[in-house]
Amino acid sequence: MSRIQADAAVNEAELLRRENDSLKRRLANLSAASIGISETQDTEAALREVIDSA
Repeated sequence: MSRIQADAAVNEAELLRRENDSLKRRLANLSAASIGISETQDTEAALREVIDSA
């Protein structure tokens, strides 16, 4: 593997790590919203919270 190919592989790995981190944060936020909605009996309050957190 040439130096250029190695650098490209490292750059691609870094981009994938960043995307993975972003997706983890998004999933955590979605999970938290889902739990919040499930825990409330007040539908309007749950929808307001979802809108406010968007």
